[in-house]
Amino acid sequence: MTTSFPLLNLPPEAVLHVLKSMDFGEFITLSLLSERAKRSVGSMNWKYVFSIVHISSEIRLHIVLDTIRLDWTFKLCNGRASGHSLLPKKVGLRIFRNPPVNVKRSMKGGLSIKEWITHLKEVFHFSKFYCLKFDENTSRFDMKALRTLFCTYDKVDILSDNRSNVKSILKHFPTRRLLFADDVFKNLENPHQVLIQNYDDLEIRQVTRPSTLTLDDLLVINSKTIDISNIGWREKELNRFLKHWIKGSNPRMERLRIHFFSPEALNKSDIFKGIKCTEFPAEHTRWFKSDIELTCTVKGGYDFNRCDGTKATIEFKSFDNLQYLNMNVHYLGEVDEIERRICLMLL
Repeated sequence: MTTSFPLLNLPPEAVLHVLKSMDFGEFITLSLLSERAKRSVGSMNWKYVFSIVHISSEIRLHIVLDTIRLDWTFKLCNGRASGHSLLPKKVGLRIFRNPPVNVKRSMKGGLSIKEWITHLKEVFHFSKFYCLKFDENTSRFDMKALRTLFCTYDKVDILSDNRSNVKSILKHFPTRRLLFADDVFKNLENPHQVLIQNYDDLEIRQVTRPSTLTLDDLLVINSKTIDISNIGWREKELNRFLKHWIKGSNPRMERLRIHFFSPEALNKSDIFKGIKCTEFPAEHTRWFKSDIELTCTVKGGYDFNRCDGTKATIEFKSFDNLQYLNMNVHYLGEVDEIERRICLMLL
């Protein structure tokens, strides 16, 4: 960007006014000129929402602001990528606005990916990434170098089915929240060694065919929340799982969500066969503890107890010809709004 006047010598209010007339490509370019320019751009105080890193043959960084998404692409030279080779040969920026506008830009080269990330964190005022997504071809990267780049994050998604690569990702990127593609899960060298870890959130996702997860797999999961998609189970497997839970399995579990592969409605009588439960009408509301939302509101469903007295409820839902099961544990009670807030304060 070129200017016919010294922009940064203007009063701060005037600088902000000019910056707001620029597009993102222009003021990102401006922010690279000097520390003062970077502070001026950072003073715009964009409402940061979250950011995601997607690692495959290239590295992509998605930064979501209030009404704008910025997609950065860092293209690297072919071959093993570590150390100085993490200097991108090409940097691209795509800008998505609401209402929809798609703008592509090529950005200034010369900075390493680490320098880019440090710079963008300072401009958009964030300290960690929401999610790191590992996809195909991540084996080209040195995991220690990636760990240095992306040292703070909330969640890890593993989408590549390279067994040795998955093992390295789990070693170098410990997390409380983990997602596996089902192809990754079924190729794990020792899946139960992974499932017994004390995750807060574990998701096993399958899209095109039934998940390979078995009842024995589910029974060893030690996560607080469990989310499984496209499972091929029917009433018999669910009944067996609930009976195991009543006897004490999955003691840390607070929420279970299952999306079934078959669109056929489930027979509730067969699922609860031999289980003492109470069915509630849809207008009956209860609240359950949830690490994600503090509390989870449940309307209707089936209540039942574990052997230690812990209460749980199951809701059955259908959407767009798909069947879901939601199970929530840790009962707060049937209370009015004021009492509910008191319960929240005591959590």
